[in-house]
Amino acid sequence: MSWVLGVDSGGSGLRIALGSTAGGQPAGVRTIGTTAAAEPVRTGPTGIDPGHLLAQLLPAVEALLSRAGTDTLSAVAIGAAGMATLGGGLRAELPTALERSLGVRRLALAADAVTAYAGALGQRA
Repeated sequence: MSWVLGVDSGGSGLRIALGSTAGGQPAGVRTIGTTAAAEPVRTGPTGIDPGHLLAQLLPAVEALLSRAGTDTLSAVAIGAAGMATLGGGLRAELPTALERSLGVRRLALAADAVTAYAGALGQRA
């Protein structure tokens, strides 16, 4: 079984979902737990604040992993409003920070327009 994390960061806050795959089949992701932070991730002169995102994300992820009885994530996908234009700090800092704190080596960062489009299309075999 593999554990995966999906994160959506936008104007209404941060939403996080932990999922599992049986037998390594990504099409079979099952949601195990969700949580949210109502406070939107701050933006500043350099864009979306990666430190603020991590300050909200890491404790929430640790709680989800603890409830699921695991401490290992195979992959993380993060969609953020403004990623294309304001996400330079996220792209620069999140890969190293998530590998260091959660052991994550597979990370997808996407603009919310991309994740909305993918969500509208749904899973394809």
